[in-house]
Amino acid sequence: MLYTFIVLVKYYHNYVWAELEWYHLKLRTFLLLNILSFGLFVAVTLISARLPSPMSEQTIAGKLVWQRHNCISCHTLFGNGGYVGDDLTHITAKDNPSYLIEYFVHPPVMRPNKYTHHPALDEVDAEDLVHYLEFVNTIPTLGWPPQQEKEGKDS
Repeated sequence: MLYTFIVLVKYYHNYVWAELEWYHLKLRTFLLLNILSFGLFVAVTLISARLPSPMSEQTIAGKLVWQRHNCISCHTLFGNGGYVGDDLTHITAKDNPSYLIEYFVHPPVMRPNKYTHHPALDEVDAEDLVHYLEFVNTIPTLGWPPQQEKEGKDS
């Protein structure tokens, strides 16, 4: 009887130690993978933060014009912003820069109003803004933002 008890205790002891070793192995593997993943995340973040900005000074000035005049309140870039005006993500692909500069310097009446003009910019701000919009057009969007389907078109 005592011998059977000792054998059972040894068996249980070995079983418990095997389970603990398995648990510790899983825990160590989990912690190692988490530490490696976090290290990779930090490395990629630091490397990408050190990349030179491809924006020229005139492009940066155009972005500041965009922000200063709060263009985002009416217009959208990449699908974000106001929906009163047009989406300007790819406007430079549709219209040439000289037309856009002329539009910003001598703005027409905004639709559907009869008297309200689009806010005017001076020549330098208009050129800077067009450079910024040309830069935005170079960013690959993979078809974003989606375009509205025309009415009457069958789907």
